[in-house]
This record gives sequence, structure tokens and C-alpha cells, in this order.
Amino acid sequence: MKIQQCKFVSATDIVPRAWDKWFWETISENAPFSWGDNNRSMVTASDFARHCEERLDDAPNVKRFLKKVRALGEMYIDLES
Repeated sequence: MKIQQCKFVSATDIVPRAWDKWFWETISENAPFSWGDNNRSMVTASDFARHCEERLDDAPNVKRFLKKVRALGEMYIDLES
């Protein structure tokens, strides 16, 4: 058995707390990744950014957020824990 490790950030660490009332509901609709009751649900930052871009408007604060997420490249984002 080969044990592997991966690096990730929690979604709640990158999404502004002020967005809690609208963000999660907006991006969870028709998401191409799981939102089930898992301990961890990993998605690459690039996939997360692509989905967010499709679901969110292009206000300046959203553009800054997407730039920050895209900078993570293929690092994983943990949607649940």
C-alpha cells in the first residue's frame, strides 16, 4: 500500500465571510462537483474558479476573488470538513 498526501485549502478560508449569506447557495446550484455529507470533498482550484465564474457576476470584488482562486492553480480546495 502506498500512502499519498495532498495539499489543500479550506473553501471557508478563501471565501470572504461577508459572502456567506449568498455565495454558497449560488455556487452549489448545478455544481459539477459533490456537496454531499463527506469529511472531505476536494476540487482543484482551477475547476472551482471556472464554476464560480459561471455562477457569479463580474463585480470588482468577485474578480479579485477569482484571481486569488486561480492563483492556487491545481491545488485542492476542500469544500467540506
